[in-house]
Amino acid sequence: MAMGRARSSRKLKQWIVDQVMSEQYPGLVWDDPNRTMFRIPWKHAGKQDFRSDEDAAIFKAWAVFKGKLRAGDKEDPPTWKTRFRCALNKSSEFEEVPGRSQLDISEPYKVYRIVPLSEQGKDTGAVRLGSRGRERERGMKRRRVKSESDREEEEEEEEEEEEEERRTGGEGKKINSPAVVVEPITLQVESVSDTTQQHSPINEIQLNFTIETTPPASLPSTGERQRHTERQRDTETETERRSTPTLSAALPSMLITIFYSGLEVSQRRIMGKDVKIASRLPSRNPAPGPASSVEKVWFPSAASLSNPVRSQALSRLLPFLERGVLLACNPQGLFIQRLCQGRVFWSGPGAPHHDRPNKLDRQESLVQLFDAKHFNHELEVYRMSGGQPPQFKVTLCFGEEFPDNDPVTDKLITVQVELPRARQQLEEVTSFRESVALLQDLASQSPLGEVTLNLYGIS
Repeated sequence: MAMGRARSSRKLKQWIVDQVMSEQYPGLVWDDPNRTMFRIPWKHAGKQDFRSDEDAAIFKAWAVFKGKLRAGDKEDPPTWKTRFRCALNKSSEFEEVPGRSQLDISEPYKVYRIVPLSEQGKDTGAVRLGSRGRERERGMKRRRVKSESDREEEEEEEEEEEEEERRTGGEGKKINSPAVVVEPITLQVESVSDTTQQHSPINEIQLNFTIETTPPASLPSTGERQRHTERQRDTETETERRSTPTLSAALPSMLITIFYSGLEVSQRRIMGKDVKIASRLPSRNPAPGPASSVEKVWFPSAASLSNPVRSQALSRLLPFLERGVLLACNPQGLFIQRLCQGRVFWSGPGAPHHDRPNKLDRQESLVQLFDAKHFNHELEVYRMSGGQPPQFKVTLCFGEEFPDNDPVTDKLITVQVELPRARQQLEEVTSFRESVALLQDLASQSPLGEVTLNLYGIS
């Protein structure tokens, strides 16, 4: 498929049907025998196993088809996905079917229904972007009864006229990049009533955002604030004096998930402590001793596997993992120390090799698996420029080389370690980028290339 500017009057419906029928996009398949509904792969770009060439293939194809992606442009799966979703939601020929969608599985997907022509144009109660005055309202009513092909032709004609004016130096054409502040706000799209009667040609898209704020509680007096500050300073000084430089200082949480042959058998979230992952042999009864600040996560027994061959192999491996590994994290990142006899391999954003096995040696020094500073730098690059989102998960493999040519589901024991705070940061940035992409998409539909944001504060 060419990477240049695509121009076509084909319907969106026909284009999507052609892609489903082509069977060249993984996960893009029919969802019912009558071929009235289809599945679209909908994996979040921030997931560890996200594959841009597969999971975002249909979104990229749409960007190429619409001329939004050209040769040499940077990879930006979240923006492609947002534009594709907007195209589907704006079209009267498609309707999302949430009841058939599966978003909480390893390979999530959404289901859309092809709306028959007899049902198109009916009022579904959905909130649409408002217009100014009777002229825009009449235009929207006329557009509702037009075919999808007519609407696409109109959009493309507007884009061509805009490009022609840019080439000829036409006045009045400007694109203002929307300045977006990341704040937790409630967005409400309001319709503009007919009381605003403007019969002049419409040249902008108007969005009304409502920012709801909670009135602050009564502020403490000056004396109370001063006493609180002094107590806080004394507490911090005492903490610094008594604390020792351990990995548990200001420790974030860790989410640890254990897989046997690709099946999840255990998951724990560790808060504020180092953690030891090891096997507990039933024949060994450890002698009582002083309480340890290290949390324990035990490998489940081999009986967790129903396959007798793999269960027997797991039984032979577990005794070598009795001493396990020690995991700890602090604001600088995630660290590990191998204590067990069994071999341990790993992969993650800080791994020295991504195309061949990375082995952990038995040594007293710690190995850094995740560098928080490097992650924050990549996150800022992703926020500003797009491209591939930074990774925040680490995978440990016990007893077998990893990564290699075998899929991770073939490994007897794998452990996935995730830092929830890093996931939250990535999701916030991804949401920010999707919002910016939506505003840019709206701006591209306006002849002036502008979006007007009306902000209303409610105290």
